Formats: sequence, structure tokens, C-alpha cells
Amino acid sequence: MLTKVKQISTFIENKKGHLAAFTDILAENNINIRAICVYDSIEYGILRLVVDDPYKASELFREAGHTVRMADVVVIEPLDQPGTMNKIFHLLADYDINIEYIYPYAVKDAPYMLILATSDPDKALTLISSSGFAI
Repeated sequence: MLTKVKQISTFIENKKGHLAAFTDILAENNINIRAICVYDSIEYGILRLVVDDPYKASELFREAGHTVRMADVVVIEPLDQPGTMNKIFHLLADYDINIEYIYPYAVKDAPYMLILATSDPDKALTLISSSGFAI
């Protein structure tokens, strides 16, 4: 798999139960989480999600009073060979594309995949697709 998907980002207070409150909104509205990552600081973190209905999820979070940002990210299924990720990172760097962050992506019965947030998702997708480093 090699594609672009929409990712939702929002601030989340770093307190017990706050992550559960966000996921309650999704569960109550039958929205499935495909990937989730929280980057924390002392008081707040950034919640990043890939869900099966990002537009509905964004609307629900906004209705609940949260600021939401939606962005394109690249989903890759790298070849399962030593050095493949290193080659992908060098390929993007050679074409002046920054990898801002990376985290796992899960789909039932699928192989290992990663989310790459880059400075240019379209160019990253084209380069990785033509490189042969991903399936």
C-alpha cells in the first residue's frame, strides 16, 4: 500500500481520561481509528489520528469545542528488507523533503505500514512510488 490519507490533529490536555473522551466521540459515532499517536508535553499534547471518516470526526471534534487541523499524510508499506527505511529517508532528503514525524498504521490483516508526515506529501508519494522501496 502506498497512498495519501487525511490525518486529524488536535490539542489534548495531558490529564487522565482526556484521551478516552476524544475516543468516546469517535466510538459513539461509529468512526474507526486506523492510526493514533499522541506527542506529549507537561500540560498538553498533540493527538494525531487517521480514521475511516476524517471529515465527520473533524466536525464532531469542532462541535465539542476543539480546534482541529486536517492534513494529508503518506501511508507506506515498506519492503521488509534491511536498509529500506534508510533508503526512503535518504531519497526524500535528497529531494529536499522533510519528514516531520512518523508512526505506525494498522489495517486488519494487512502488513506493517507507516504514516509519514512530510513537507510535500504529493512529491513524497511520487518519489517513493517510483523508487521501488515500498509496495
